[in-house]
Amino acid sequence: MIRIALAGLGRISRRVAEGIGYAENASLYAVVSRDSKKAASFISEYGGEIAYASLGDALKDEKIALVYLTLPNQLHYGAIRECLNAGKNVICEKPMVDSTEKIRELFALAREKGCFLMEAEKELFTPLTVKIRELIESGAIGEIRAISADYASRLSDDGIPEDHWVLSRDFGGCAGDIGVYPIAYVNSFAGGAVKNIGAASADLTEGVDGFMNASILYESGAAASVTASWFWKPGAHKGRAYIGGSSGYLIVDYWKNTQAVLVRDGREERIEVRQFSDFTGEIEHGCQCIERGLSESPVLGEAASLEIMKVLEAVKESGRAEKE
Repeated sequence: MIRIALAGLGRISRRVAEGIGYAENASLYAVVSRDSKKAASFISEYGGEIAYASLGDALKDEKIALVYLTLPNQLHYGAIRECLNAGKNVICEKPMVDSTEKIRELFALAREKGCFLMEAEKELFTPLTVKIRELIESGAIGEIRAISADYASRLSDDGIPEDHWVLSRDFGGCAGDIGVYPIAYVNSFAGGAVKNIGAASADLTEGVDGFMNASILYESGAAASVTASWFWKPGAHKGRAYIGGSSGYLIVDYWKNTQAVLVRDGREERIEVRQFSDFTGEIEHGCQCIERGLSESPVLGEAASLEIMKVLEAVKESGRAEKE
């Protein structure tokens, strides 16, 4: 059983804690928060044995095997370094950091310290995604040729304060906050590294993108289109993907959902799975990797995080180019 410390008690932490609660190989052991009342309330609701006021204090606890970071993006890099230097395994909420150089540096440090490191992309580990991957590997739709994925959420309806990190020019933006989900999803099914990217973005506020689109060509020959927006609410789905193959295609509402449709030979087949929490698969996978002594995930390791960052950096560059 892997004992987990949850560092940062913002909105996403509650869903992570629920996911840990359903995991077969993990338990919520500690929380880290400067607000002692908030920490006590969190433990009362979600479990855990101890609360720490600082990450440094938590890292001295030998019982903690894994730190799950749900801190604001600008704190990720320093916190990951601190955890790894203390010999702790780390899962860090997406995007893990803001550059390819930092990704390479942190994975090198993880290997040096004998620790596990993974970016949190829970959509790659849900029961539905696992089932979709099994279908594709069995040849259900033939060779993958094209993928499309989107994600949308109207930010102005979410009550986000003006000083929230998502509105930061350096660490915020639609692409890094929600665009990362469809980017990671299409990359995971493309069957090869990113070869070429065409990107465009539109600002929500000056210097902060509120819309992004990326057209991606992969070395496998597959192509993908990714869109994310803060300007509108989605319709019947919050995040939908189409995966087209040489002999059929899949329609997947990949965001939290448990159903998909397989279309082949002119017939539709509904796919259904069971799910208690959309975070549990990610947590169980990370813990399995730790139990096996791995420094990175075979599904979402250094190479995969670098491929995600390629697209994010292309979107950023497109925004700079539009202003010149």
